[in-house]
Amino acid sequence: MSFERLAHPVLFAVLVVLAGCGSLGGTSPTVDDTVTPVPVPTDRETYPAGISAAGVSPGVLVETHERRLATTNYTFVSQQRVVGPNGTMWVTNRSRQIANEEGSYAGRIDHRVVEFPLGRFSEPIEYWGNESVYASRRILSERTEFYGWQRNTDPPRKLTSFPLMERSLEATRLSVVDGREGVTLVGSELRWPDRLPNPPYLTDPRNVSVTVSVGDDGVVTRWRLAYDATLVNESVRVTREARLTDVGETTVRRPGWVDTARAQFESSQDD
Repeated sequence: MSFERLAHPVLFAVLVVLAGCGSLGGTSPTVDDTVTPVPVPTDRETYPAGISAAGVSPGVLVETHERRLATTNYTFVSQQRVVGPNGTMWVTNRSRQIANEEGSYAGRIDHRVVEFPLGRFSEPIEYWGNESVYASRRILSERTEFYGWQRNTDPPRKLTSFPLMERSLEATRLSVVDGREGVTLVGSELRWPDRLPNPPYLTDPRNVSVTVSVGDDGVVTRWRLAYDATLVNESVRVTREARLTDVGETTVRRPGWVDTARAQFESSQDD
């Protein structure tokens, strides 16, 4: 079971190009720009793994986050919004439900495009999988759908609940802020701009703002990255937000359309 293969052959390499569900399942991150909290002194005696008063180790933080979630169920929702001189240009929504206890997962990705000068985005896609199979359907129109089905033959790979989070944390100089539960990491200075997960058609990232909420158990519950960039000689504002919900309570049901995907696949094998 591999999220890098979710679009295999059509999905996840594209999905994480811009690491993010307002219309999905009734939950959505906030997308309006907010002021980055000002770092304040903390008198905490202990911190989540990878965090100290002196700084942050992104690798340790992400590894702890993934290890904590590896044996539980949870829902991940994210959104990316790009706003240009004339307003919102496009929004990408993602949601996925992970049931590690049952070894299954499901999700959806869709785009709302108002203005995009470099081509078009693909149609919405839904997917479902477990340790044995992966199925998907691309919604081409109200009456037309394309189904995919394949056997999972590779061993399971590590899943990531916040795609490209580690790179974003490495790219930014971070400070620690006390929170009511856990700690908050904030940053407004690019330390290594080349580590920022910025797609090639968005150049010159600048004016960065990062806010990450980390629970006392080391699980990242919210992640927000915003920055300015240049798109075809125009300045745009890029905002990516993600959060976890229903930790320990998420369920994944096998969608009815999976039977159609399997039937179409088996029919093609008989031809």
